[in-house]
Amino acid sequence: GFAAVEMVHLLALAALGGTVLVVDLGILGIGLKRQAPSRVARELSPIFLGSLIAMVLSGTLLVAAEAMKCYYHPAFRLKMGLFALAVLFNFTIHRNALRTPSTWSKMAAVTSLALWLGVGLAGRAIGFL
Repeated sequence: GFAAVEMVHLLALAALGGTVLVVDLGILGIGLKRQAPSRVARELSPIFLGSLIAMVLSGTLLVAAEAMKCYYHPAFRLKMGLFALAVLFNFTIHRNALRTPSTWSKMAAVTSLALWLGVGLAGRAIGFL
């Protein structure tokens, strides 16, 4: 059971990471240059939200299976902090930055990429530290 839930979690992470990459790289002018980043973000929004929900649900089950290990693990705490920041950032600053392309939106895209990369790396560190 644990492996199946972990597989769902990782697939959701891949889907979420893909949407973040496509939107943020579009803001930075890399790839999908004919599409407005705001339109791409709007069209990918259902995938982003679905994968976010799947990650939260599967992550909750994973933590329930290893509650004591996760509670005391510094990488888990870092992951949860970065995850909270990334979600909050996405639904506030990042969303507003999509409306008006500028240097500000490029900074928001880089910040978004860094936050989500940090979530993934901290999650990966849970198994190794």
